[in-house]
Amino acid sequence: MVTTQQARVPWPRRGGLSLLWWSIYEHRISYLFILPVFALTLVFSYYPALAGLVYAFTDWQPGLDQIDFVGLQNFVTMVQDRYIQVGTQNLLILLVATIGKYLTVPFLVAELIYQIRPYRAQYWLRTLFVTPLVMPTMATILLWQQIYHPSIGLVNNLLKAIGLGALARPWLGDPGTALGAIIFIGFPWVVVLPFLIYLGGLMSIPADVIDAARVDGATALRRIWHIDFHLLVPQFRLCAVLGFIAQMQGFWYILVLTGGGPLDATYTPALEMYYAAFRFGKYGYASAIALVLFIVIMIGTVLNFTLVKSSVEYEA
Repeated sequence: MVTTQQARVPWPRRGGLSLLWWSIYEHRISYLFILPVFALTLVFSYYPALAGLVYAFTDWQPGLDQIDFVGLQNFVTMVQDRYIQVGTQNLLILLVATIGKYLTVPFLVAELIYQIRPYRAQYWLRTLFVTPLVMPTMATILLWQQIYHPSIGLVNNLLKAIGLGALARPWLGDPGTALGAIIFIGFPWVVVLPFLIYLGGLMSIPADVIDAARVDGATALRRIWHIDFHLLVPQFRLCAVLGFIAQMQGFWYILVLTGGGPLDATYTPALEMYYAAFRFGKYGYASAIALVLFIVIMIGTVLNFTLVKSSVEYEA
């Protein structure tokens, strides 16, 4: 009886290109199923990205009879743009805060959940922390907008209730507190995705490593410092990249809460990109800002994965 494995046509013993085409032909049904997804990705992801790269060097605006090539003029304008300068300073502060959120609290919570026994209790607590992921993010932002409300907000009313009414203020309407108020959103900052990444990394650490540490008399803090930190370097690296990318691209919550104000206290380059395109119709200039953000994200990501290394890594 001839088995399925024996009945398969042997691959040709030829080099590179012939072998590639033969592999595609052999798995043609699989490729046929992913072809629509690939086509849609090309049309709605790669084509706009490449078009934006070209438009970054033009004066493209709606209504223009002709789109002219302007070279580096958009980038010169960007360097001279006061909103880009202030937005860059705000972005640096937000980057430090966001990456700090991704690298600290989710890891500590993952450690606490990982230590809980029995496993059934661990499972339900893990589910409890993941549940907020199903809540629309916009609902959370609007909730915090009400928390910061000057008259009916929880923060000001709580300060008044404990006798600190003098500290009450319009948190999102004060240039001195607006950026800090945005950073504080989401407290206590148990970001779900990093939490799951860290917990998965902890669960992937070989049991014999943990058992050996216990036999040697290592306390929980020493085990975390000497074992978990070192073995979870890939997870820390990934979360740092995710936080970096999220903050570099993120502007919608600032758009909803403050619109970049008061004055320019919460402005960011991504928000300026949005305004340039959809408020002022300067699509060429917006494309130039998007190109610079892409380059910065790419450089930051490559440096992170190149410079941050671990002597021992386990797959999560």
